Amino acid sequence: MLKKIFVYVGSRNKDSRIFDLTNQIISRFKTLCSKEIELQIDIYSPLNTQLNPSTGCRQCFNLGQCPSELKDKPDDGEMLKRKMKEADYIVLASPVYSHNVSSDMKVLIDRLSYWAHLYTLVKKAGIVISTAESNGATFVTDYLEKTLSFMGASVIHKTNFIKTESFLADTYVEETVDSMLHVLDSSYKFTPTDYQETTFNTLKIILSQYEQQHFEHKYWVENHLFDCDTLEEYFESYA
Repeated sequence: MLKKIFVYVGSRNKDSRIFDLTNQIISRFKTLCSKEIELQIDIYSPLNTQLNPSTGCRQCFNLGQCPSELKDKPDDGEMLKRKMKEADYIVLASPVYSHNVSSDMKVLIDRLSYWAHLYTLVKKAGIVISTAESNGATFVTDYLEKTLSFMGASVIHKTNFIKTESFLADTYVEETVDSMLHVLDSSYKFTPTDYQETTFNTLKIILSQYEQQHFEHKYWVENHLFDCDTLEEYFESYA
């Protein structure tokens, strides 16, 4: 069985704690995984990818395309999106900068923002990680959780590594890995949260009123989202 893990670390410091702790989690997961499971792990960051900031042109919402991915020399946006769509696990890890995600993590989220209308990451396990000196970590992981949830992912674990609580780091690593391993259990079932269901119902009303040739309306038609009364039905029947 092949399982794919997509990791994006929003740091430009290869020696940072966020890189170290994220790598610890992935390494521990690899160690504890059954030998019957083959892992493909792709770890990206601003150090090995280029992402242009969003221009606000709204082409992603209206046409499903980003100009930065259509140039003669496109950035890595299309590749990152493809890897995320193929993945079973989505890991977003960010240091805390002024009680927020890093600027590079925000660029990634901005470029993916139209996915919040499409449920692109349905039935994928989300893991969000933050590091901070003393505070702000909860704000960051809550924001990352909300972002992934809007895109359809099931966030199975949030981890805040606080430097002043470094004695807890090993415990938090093990807890994160345990959550990742739990998804591999044959009895595990992806189900939407109440919040995701409420958002689905709202979007269904809004997008049903869009012009039929609008990208988001067409996407909902082609992927049978309009055919479902609930997001759970979409999980079970089409996703």
